[in-house]
Amino acid sequence: MRPIDPSTPKKQHYVPQFILKNFRAGKKKRVHVYDKQRKLFYLSSIRDAACEKGYYNIEVDGNGYTLENKLSSLEGAAGNIVKKLIDSESLAGLEAKDLAIFHLFCAVQFLRTETQRNLGRQLQESFLEWLEKRGISPEDVENFEVFDDQQLKYCHVSNINTLALEVSEHFNNKVMMLVKAPRGHEFLISDNPITMYNHKPRPGRGNLGLGLEGIEAHMPISRSLCVSYVCPAMMGEVTERLKILRPLWAIGAAPRLPGSQEVEEIFEAVETGASRVMKPENMEFYNSLQVIQSSRFLYSSDGNFSMVEDMLKTNPECQFAPRIESN
Repeated sequence: MRPIDPSTPKKQHYVPQFILKNFRAGKKKRVHVYDKQRKLFYLSSIRDAACEKGYYNIEVDGNGYTLENKLSSLEGAAGNIVKKLIDSESLAGLEAKDLAIFHLFCAVQFLRTETQRNLGRQLQESFLEWLEKRGISPEDVENFEVFDDQQLKYCHVSNINTLALEVSEHFNNKVMMLVKAPRGHEFLISDNPITMYNHKPRPGRGNLGLGLEGIEAHMPISRSLCVSYVCPAMMGEVTERLKILRPLWAIGAAPRLPGSQEVEEIFEAVETGASRVMKPENMEFYNSLQVIQSSRFLYSSDGNFSMVEDMLKTNPECQFAPRIESN
């Protein structure tokens, strides 16, 4: 981290401007915003979207420090890689260095959002509630201190700085795939843009950890493209099935079951790096994750938030940021 100086930007983004520009409305640097807490939408300049004054500024021993400059350097490198992906619509042209930078960018994006900052606050609130129910004073708990908002902010900024490389390994260990929106459809992005889904339920336990088996993560990079990280174990199952089925299909010895074409398309996208065009129903799944896992704001280029409004009507709990469920 660097000392805060006059060149440090006051508005600091938790979703980079170079990503938001890929969702801009028309040629101007504006984006459509939906505030799901207030249930309203509006146009905003990209400079004023997904940001907060001094978001990465902290104080240590009376001195001000910031992570903003370090993040700007990473964004500059990652922005060049994202441009390559958008221009080519393929992962094939990325070198090992490009992949390492992009994995690190995704790790930082995963860590830097308001969702992660609130996680520390929720953990503390959950533990305090647990103590209260048992009549235990926090002062009586050894090595436990109740943090105020500034201390929680310090922990969050420090975690971005110290955990990013470790978290990037989780992205590096997954199978990377580029997916494309079908004609007439667009990806949404939110203030918590890296969404996750786990194909393997864990009853009674959380199942959205980056390192868990079955987990997949999705990062939209433009209105038409999204980078997906797939669990290698799941991809291994797909590969093994195709090894058996392809020779049988070739001689007509096995029927092509529903979904077999989709399995082949996934395998081809991973094998070649080329983008895979999604089906409309898949798009609804991707965009619904953005709605459910967003903290508050969603962003789009076309201003069509009808799906968001429908989801809030049928699932009112989606109106607010996801919370830890104490068990």
